[in-house]
Amino acid sequence: MLNRHILLSVCIPFMTLSVAHGGTPPDWYPIVDDFSATFVGHDGEEVIEAGGSYDAPLAVTFMAYPTDEERADTIGYDVLYEWRIEQIRNGVTTWMVKRNEMTTSFTFTEGGADVTYRVNLFITYHYRDDERITGEGEGEPITFSLRGSSVQLYNAFSPNGDGTNDLFRVKTQSLLSFRMKIFNRWGQEIVSGDQNTLSTSYEDNYTYYICWDGTYHGSKVEDGVYFILVEAEGSDGIKYVRRGDINVLTRSRKEEKE
Repeated sequence: MLNRHILLSVCIPFMTLSVAHGGTPPDWYPIVDDFSATFVGHDGEEVIEAGGSYDAPLAVTFMAYPTDEERADTIGYDVLYEWRIEQIRNGVTTWMVKRNEMTTSFTFTEGGADVTYRVNLFITYHYRDDERITGEGEGEPITFSLRGSSVQLYNAFSPNGDGTNDLFRVKTQSLLSFRMKIFNRWGQEIVSGDQNTLSTSYEDNYTYYICWDGTYHGSKVEDGVYFILVEAEGSDGIKYVRRGDINVLTRSRKEEKE
């Protein structure tokens, strides 16, 4: 499957909490208020809304970094980052992972109506000449979800080169795996492929696997009925085994009348 990407930059407001002063630390501490998350998914379009629903699998890179001016202000401080990634399923929160890098990545695979993800960032400042904590911050959490899965088969296409319905496609959403085989009426395999070998297109939040161009060994097949077998697994744990007919229709109605 060809990879497609969702690029979503999210600026997370930063909230300053309590500050303890005394001894050698100065009477201020730095504020890191420039955060973003890059969502790598399917459609390749830039989205400006924070959060939302996406197809699985979804790889996200979370970034916490000060601006150049603020970075200079961290001189003398140790800045400690803590990302907390949580899954909320049917109202029950599970702590999935904790990361301490300034920039960290995670791939989310479980979706469905009952699953939401929440990511929190906590930052703690230590002044290097004093072991006491001089400041602590907490960013607003990022929340998002993954869509439930679906597989839809069509029963006809017309590979006649007129630019309309020339390719046989399978409509899907939020799948972790996909494989298919197409056979003729005698059970002979015409073509096969999976999520790693098939081309795809992304339209209106659906992924279309491009399964067949109507040829066999480089030549157009005859009009008639062919058969498809699809096996897939969704982000919500659903396993699909779908069989269907494919009617190949290359002749126009004018040609049929003649």
